[in-house]
Amino acid sequence: MIFKGLKNRALKKGFEAELKKRKPSGEIKQLKTLAVLIDASNGVNILSLVKVADELGVKSANLKVIAYKKDYNEKEGHVGEANYFNDKGVGNTGSFKSGLLQEFVSKEYDVLINFYTENHALINYVAAASKAKFKIGFGEVDNRINDLVIESVKGNTNIFIAELKKYLKILNII
Repeated sequence: MIFKGLKNRALKKGFEAELKKRKPSGEIKQLKTLAVLIDASNGVNILSLVKVADELGVKSANLKVIAYKKDYNEKEGHVGEANYFNDKGVGNTGSFKSGLLQEFVSKEYDVLINFYTENHALINYVAAASKAKFKIGFGEVDNRINDLVIESVKGNTNIFIAELKKYLKILNII
C-alpha cells in the first residue's frame, strides 16, 4: 500500500516534469507515423483505431497501438493489433521498467492519439513522456498533455475519425 502511494506520487512528479520539458515541435509536413495510446479497460475496439490510420494514409507498419490494461499478464505478450502494459511497467520511482514503454516514449512519432477519457496517472505520464510531435486527445483528460483537444464522442469512433480528419486537414497535417 505504501509503495502504491509512492509510485503515484512519483508518476505525478514525473508527469509535471515531462510537461515542463515539452517544447512546441516543428511543423509536420506529411503524416507518416502514428501512435495510439488507449485505456483497454474501457472496451475500445482496437480495429476501429487501425481504421483511423488507414483513413489518415498511414501504413500499418508505421502505426503503433499501445494499451493500458490493469489486469494484463505480461506472459501474454503481443495481443492482436496492440501491445499491452500494466502498472508493473513503471517502477516506484517513476522510471520505465518495461522495454515496451521505454521504446514507445523514446520513439518520435508525427502524431500521438491519446484515446482515453478518464485521467489515470500512469497513462497520463506515458502520454506526457512521449516524444510525439503533435498530440491529440479528449477534453476530459488533462488538457496540458495535448496540442489538439476533441470533445468526447464515447462509443462512436466514426464521429471521432471524422472530426480528427477535419482538424488535421485544417492544420495541413494530412
